[in-house]
Amino acid sequence: MILGVAGMIGCGKTTLSRVLAQRFGMQLALESVDDENPWLSQFYGGTEAMRSYGLHLQLHFLATRFKAMRRMRATGGSWVLDRTWYEDAEVFARGLFEQGYMSEADWTLYEQLYAELLHAPAARPPRLLLYLEGPLETIQERISTRGRAGERDADPEYFSSLHERYARWIAGFKRCRVLRLDVRDYDVVGDPTAAEGIVTRVRQELEGELPQTELWPITPRRAKPARHAAQGQRP
Repeated sequence: MILGVAGMIGCGKTTLSRVLAQRFGMQLALESVDDENPWLSQFYGGTEAMRSYGLHLQLHFLATRFKAMRRMRATGGSWVLDRTWYEDAEVFARGLFEQGYMSEADWTLYEQLYAELLHAPAARPPRLLLYLEGPLETIQERISTRGRAGERDADPEYFSSLHERYARWIAGFKRCRVLRLDVRDYDVVGDPTAAEGIVTRVRQELEGELPQTELWPITPRRAKPARHAAQGQRP
């Protein structure tokens, strides 16, 4: 079983993913970023850098994401996934194309590759997608106070466009069940105990579908990040 945690930058996806993995005794898969991603810092180097490295960055995320998914499926068990492969392609990569940071030829190549990868067994949809959302003003405030330097220094218009694309994406998302969570109701970064309300809602969504032991192991174990995933998340 896989639980996906989705939402734009600043929503607290990684914090919630860690809490859910520990609470349910599931394994944790985090995004490949920072030292493992050679394109991220270059991409945030300004407008021209975003045009130069947009395709490189998105291909890196696509490759590492599906590598991680393949290993997760091979390993088996239950997982919490910090950001989904759908967002990589349908929000971020498409957004770079729409904003002119990826050429039409680059986007066509990327889209063809993504479409083929979706046929792979590793790309089976999550059992449940937890979607974190909130007003742009709330998210921008959290980015300014909690984000990395590259996030805090990025053009605010980039985040405004990203917020709009996420809203369009989730409105049309039909690949699996979705549990929408307002970040104003659950500030798991500022108050970790707030996650208990989310835990309860997740259990209610999955009750009756899965053996209780899959969510509540007799001997709980600490969730460990997947070895193939870095300790962090993508801006």
